[in-house]
Amino acid sequence: MTALLAILLLASAETVSDTEVWNRGVDCYYAGDVTNAMQTLRPLVYSPGYAARAAEVLAKLEYDCGNQEEAAAMAQIALRARPDGEREKRNFALATQGLGELRENRRRDAAIKAAQGKAPGDILLAATREARELFVESGTYRTNEAVRAVALSDALSARADRLADAWIPVRMAILQSATNENEVATILQQLDDARQITLDAAKQLGDFDGEAYSSLSQAEDRFTAFLKLCIMPPGALDEDLTAQSNACVKAESFNNRDWQREALDYTRAFRMRFPEWARNYEQQAPSDTDLVAFSEEDQAKISALATELEKVQLSCLEQPETPEQEKALELIREIGSLLPKNGRGGGAGETGQKAESEPPPETGEGKPDENPPPEPQETPAETQEPENPEERELEALLKKAEERNDEHEAEKKAMMRRAKMPPNERDW
Repeated sequence: MTALLAILLLASAETVSDTEVWNRGVDCYYAGDVTNAMQTLRPLVYSPGYAARAAEVLAKLEYDCGNQEEAAAMAQIALRARPDGEREKRNFALATQGLGELRENRRRDAAIKAAQGKAPGDILLAATREARELFVESGTYRTNEAVRAVALSDALSARADRLADAWIPVRMAILQSATNENEVATILQQLDDARQITLDAAKQLGDFDGEAYSSLSQAEDRFTAFLKLCIMPPGALDEDLTAQSNACVKAESFNNRDWQREALDYTRAFRMRFPEWARNYEQQAPSDTDLVAFSEEDQAKISALATELEKVQLSCLEQPETPEQEKALELIREIGSLLPKNGRGGGAGETGQKAESEPPPETGEGKPDENPPPEPQETPAETQEPENPEERELEALLKKAEERNDEHEAEKKAMMRRAKMPPNERDW
């Protein structure tokens, strides 16, 4: 057994030089064996002597296989090695041609797929809340120590970049429901501008640019504006409750918006969409056992309360210092008590499922194991000594294997052969 192990170790010690790997990869290339050529040459990208040549060949192979991202990455490595090389410049330009559009299309498709089954109001509600958090955090992250501030900057940048994708499915939904071409074109332009502002904020955060705060302010303002156009009644009532509560306690305005005005805006959004939302709920309820009944009596009462709420909030705008603010708060809560309880999930009346927590691991007696056995500790390698003659023999064989490996490398360097004209020395 010991002798067999030694033989295996001696065989594994016979490594192959970068030159031989390169020659093998080139042979596979000329033989048309693309898969093996790529597998053979890829490790050479990290070789000081062959990185540029291997990267140039891999760039061509990846491009021919339709992997433009990988082709561009490999072409970039080759160009960095020879920044003045005309061939490298041409190959890099070819590999990156249309890459930005390709990335944007992939990003758009991924955002649309992730948003399947979600209404624009649901998407915007979650995105607006995230935009608010980013706006607040962007005003304080630079006050941290340098290392932490940079880490926060990168994290906020990544969040803002993801947030920008929320505009994609909203844009698609509006485009699909288009009726008036001129009006829709204006809205789509506003959406595109809003997404660009969000992307600008992401870049500014990543660059530690103080202008990120201003950009996020604009982005949050646009998310809020479109949210009010799309939000469903349950979500509107939640936002209404928050805004009216802040108005009652005279909280500082948020992003230069008045809380009482915000509450009125969400009340109006609720009133405008409630009739259609209630009808859709009634139509869905008979076929969905998870939805509770929603009587016509409750619907009529909600409509009457919402009308009264709007009048009270208008009065509050005219006279801020008034007990009517508390009355508005009570009306919002009363409306909420009449809405179907399982129709408030996601801000759009969708039934939500409560996640169940996993039970704790149990011992044989059915109780959590409060005293798990200690983890086994490894003995440091330097304190271990061979315990028998076989182990000492094995150490001698390993040492011999290392010596043979050094001799083998020397022999290969002396016998290096010249390969055919490498493919990287020609344009694609």
